[in-house]
Amino acid sequence: MVLGLHVGYVNTPEEWRDLFIMAFCAAAIIALLVIIFVTAASGFLTIGILRRIRKILKENVQPTTANIRDTTQNLKGTVSYISDTAVRPVVSAYGMAAGAKRFVGVVTKVAGRNKKAKG
Repeated sequence: MVLGLHVGYVNTPEEWRDLFIMAFCAAAIIALLVIIFVTAASGFLTIGILRRIRKILKENVQPTTANIRDTTQNLKGTVSYISDTAVRPVVSAYGMAAGAKRFVGVVTKVAGRNKKAKG
C-alpha cells in the first residue's frame, strides 16, 4: 500500500487508475445516452411543431390569401368600371374643351394678324 488507501480490491495506484478509467467510461456512456435522448426528443418536438405550423397555415392563411385574391379581382373590376364610365368621359370632355380653346386662340391670332395687315 503506497498511500494507505484500501477499498475492497483496489490496493495499488494502477488499480485506482483502472477504477477511474472505468468510472469515466461509465459516465461517458450515461452522458452519451442522455445526449441521444435529448436530441431525439428535441427532434420529435420540432417535427410536431412544424406539423402544427403547417396545419395553421393550411387552415387560416390559405383562406385569407384566397379572400385577398378575390378582393383584388373585385377592386380591379371596380377600377376598370370607374375608368370606363367616369374618368374617360371627363378626360375626353376636358380634351375637347382644351382643343376648342386652342382653336379659338389660334383663330383669334390669325384674325388679329389679318386686321393688322389690312390696317
